[in-house]
Amino acid sequence: MYSKGMTTTPAHADLPLNIVGYVRVSTDKQDISPEVQRGELEREAKRMGYNLVIIEELAASAATISKRPKMQAMLAELKAKKYHGLMVSKLDRLSRNMEDGTRVLADSQRQGWRIICLDLGVDTATIMGAGMYNMALNFAEIERKFIGARTSAAMQEKAAKGEHMGRTAVLPVETMLYIHQLKNEGKGLSLRKIADQLTTEGIQTATGKTWHASTVKAVLDSVTLANALEG
Repeated sequence: MYSKGMTTTPAHADLPLNIVGYVRVSTDKQDISPEVQRGELEREAKRMGYNLVIIEELAASAATISKRPKMQAMLAELKAKKYHGLMVSKLDRLSRNMEDGTRVLADSQRQGWRIICLDLGVDTATIMGAGMYNMALNFAEIERKFIGARTSAAMQEKAAKGEHMGRTAVLPVETMLYIHQLKNEGKGLSLRKIADQLTTEGIQTATGKTWHASTVKAVLDSVTLANALEG
C-alpha cells in the first residue's frame, strides 16, 4: 500500500505504468556496461509489465545532475507527467551526491512519481522504499567522508614531515574527482592506466606536461582532493 501523497499509479489501475529507465555510462570505462544496465531494466519492466523507455547518457562519475542534460530533460518530462516513474539499475547511476539524491526524491514525492532502484530493491512510492533510498544515500555519504578524512590525515602527516606536496592544487576540482573515481570505482585502474587514459582524453596536468603514475598519485594524495571529498 502506498502512503498518502506518494501514489504514482495511473488513474485506471489496470493500465501499466509508463517508466523511463536511465542508463548512465561513466567516462572511466570501468563501469557497469550500458548493455548490462539495459538488460536489468528490460527484465524488470517485463516482469512488472511496465511500458519502458530507456535514456542513455555519457557523463563523468563525479558529474552532478545539473551537469547532465539528458537527466535534466528526463526530470522535466517526469514533472510534466509523461512518465509515472524513473528506474535505474543502481542508485549510483542516478547520483552519488547526497544533496542531488535527496532533491530528486523530494521532487518525485511533490510531483507524484516514483524512483525504482533495482540494486536496493526499492520503490520510493512506498514509505519503506523512500526510507531505504535515503539510508543508502546516507551510507554512501559517510563512506565518502571517511575516505576524505583518511586522505586529509595522510597529507597532514606528510606536511608535518616537510614532504613535498606537489602542484596539484591548480588542477580543476572536477579533474581531481574524476581521477579519484578512476582509481576507486569498480575494480579501479592502476596509476599507470589512469595516466594513459588522461593523456588519451587530452586532459592536461597542472603544468601542461605528460601524465605519469607519480603525477596521478600526487593528485590522489592532495589536500585539495581530500577537501573536495569532504565537501
